[in-house]
Amino acid sequence: VDLENNIIIKSERIFYDLQNEIIYSDVESQIEDFNKNNYFVKKFKYDLDLELLKLENLKFLDVVKNQLASEIAYLDIKSEKLAGKDLIINLSESKINPENNPRLKGKSFFYENNKFLVNKGNFTLCKIRNEKCPPWTISAETITHDNEEKTIYYDNAWLKLYDKPVLYFPKFFHPDPSVKRRSGFLMPSFNSSSSTGSSTQIPYYVVFSDRSDITLTPRIYDHDKALIQTEYREERKNSSFIVDTSLLKDGDNSSKNHIFINQKNNFNLNSFSESELSFRFEKTSNDTYLRSHKIKSPIIKDKETLRNTISFNGNNEDTNLKTDFHIFENLNKNKSDRYEYIYPSYELEKRLNFFNNFNGNVNFLSKGSQKKYNTNVDEQVIINDVLFSSFPKINSKGFKTKTNLLLKNTNTNSNNSSKYKSHNDHKILTLAEINSSLPLIKKTDENQEILSPKLSLRYSPNETKNIRNTDNRINISNIFDLNRLTDGETVEGGGSLTYGLDYSKLRKNKTFFETKIANVIRVSENNDLPNNSKLGKKTSDLVGSLKYNPNSFLTLEYDFSQDENLKDNNYQFFKSELKINNLVTSFEYLDEQNTSNKEHYLSNKTSYNFDETKNLSYTTRRNKKTKLTEFYNLVYEYKNDCLKASLEYNKDYYNDRDIKPEENIFFRLTIMPFGQTKGPNLK
Repeated sequence: VDLENNIIIKSERIFYDLQNEIIYSDVESQIEDFNKNNYFVKKFKYDLDLELLKLENLKFLDVVKNQLASEIAYLDIKSEKLAGKDLIINLSESKINPENNPRLKGKSFFYENNKFLVNKGNFTLCKIRNEKCPPWTISAETITHDNEEKTIYYDNAWLKLYDKPVLYFPKFFHPDPSVKRRSGFLMPSFNSSSSTGSSTQIPYYVVFSDRSDITLTPRIYDHDKALIQTEYREERKNSSFIVDTSLLKDGDNSSKNHIFINQKNNFNLNSFSESELSFRFEKTSNDTYLRSHKIKSPIIKDKETLRNTISFNGNNEDTNLKTDFHIFENLNKNKSDRYEYIYPSYELEKRLNFFNNFNGNVNFLSKGSQKKYNTNVDEQVIINDVLFSSFPKINSKGFKTKTNLLLKNTNTNSNNSSKYKSHNDHKILTLAEINSSLPLIKKTDENQEILSPKLSLRYSPNETKNIRNTDNRINISNIFDLNRLTDGETVEGGGSLTYGLDYSKLRKNKTFFETKIANVIRVSENNDLPNNSKLGKKTSDLVGSLKYNPNSFLTLEYDFSQDENLKDNNYQFFKSELKINNLVTSFEYLDEQNTSNKEHYLSNKTSYNFDETKNLSYTTRRNKKTKLTEFYNLVYEYKNDCLKASLEYNKDYYNDRDIKPEENIFFRLTIMPFGQTKGPNLK
């Protein structure tokens, strides 16, 4: 049937009552209206005089794939209005989270000009579950969904958590789930601090284009003070730019501020397959401002050391080049000595392909820097390395052997430096190393054991530069490395033999026990090598690690550095994790009091999952050196696909200048996708 206004009805059986001027059907029918919306009904009746179409058991699908279901609805052909009662609208697929099921429910509705108006309605994004009420809903006197603006409007609205009203809005609106990003207010939050007092912040998000946006975050304190933070972002095909800045105005007209800038640009340079120029600028007017006011941003990585950098990176198949200009500012040092300038530093690595016939790889590495720090200390360094690494060879007995030959040229020039004895120095250094191992495997039906003895013999006729007081700690991960000193300016003088053993046992292809142990012996002592691990002694520390994972419940890890007398521990790190049903607890213990770091602590994290949605966690750390607890954190959290709520208690004993120890109890609520809010300190 082709009605007026381009409305088409299709059905297996249609009746036309000539006397009463009614067209109807009692079987399933499909109707397409003037806007290409589709109606699927069990029954329909069309009154030609009133030009009114009655629809029973309606399923409505509009042009943007929103689905509506209603027991009884009426379509006015003349006014092009659709009305009905007891409806459910499943909105088009969410671009926020594919698990969301955005939907509207209401007592009655009107549909006109691509707008749904719902009376006594509820909206939620939560996925459909067995509960009668979803984790959160927005209930309102009227809800209007504008398909063209892609916006949902509310009048007299309540935010409900599990059907309990918690927040009232006279007027409220937000983008519908098909929108990825749009300007508007974000979730407000409340902060409390012993150093700065209580504050409220309400972020506002502005979209300038498909590649740029900004977030404005004003923060109002409970006394005569205000802060505004601004983060601008811009992403283009070959560049990325972010600037984060803030301004704090105090009641006495004093102010504090910060500005951080990150910019990256990719270039299509003929010499490189990939090339990038990056710029980083960081500045704050007060040493503790970022920490005391808890300034957060994706580009704020360190609140105690500021970095100002220009960097270039380029690489292709056989060449890598990196060069940087740095200015570091340590906010914990005196004004006169807090700056360190590096102008520039560079690192060039190139594989020398014309040596391919030598059964190995030859790489050339050149790096250098010009550095100024502590006001009047100047250092210039250029290091050139040529490294030959042979291809591994395995003989008939199963021994795997590899050779490394290093030729190093160091050039240094300095003024007022304690690191370099000579004002101007040039050296040629060499180092030869032979590595050998014998991998042994024993297999049974279920188990597999791997035993691998290792030897590394190295020799250099050159003297070592004095690096005895550096923090270069030798451990099981780096003891067989060619540059285990991590100091590119020198080599290990004299001869040494590094020997060790790796053992692992696998059960059903899973490693449940693994241990590694190694030691260095020298022909003669070298007192210029680091003291941390006694590498310069005739016998170094015995270093090793143990990992034990007998089942899915228990994991144990232990790293150690044992003094040559086998009595004193220079380094110990122990980590354990125990899982018992829903309880997970882990401990970390670190003791390196006999090194320059002097760290010694014990930490614990324990969590208990009541079920998939509820969790209780506790973390703490005790400084064993000062015999003081550094912090406590206790969190009870509830979360599902669209709601996360937590009650958090934390106590921080940290104290630095105007930063005071804090104790907080607060409620944190995250409503996906609207964002996160934090309540005021309840203490």
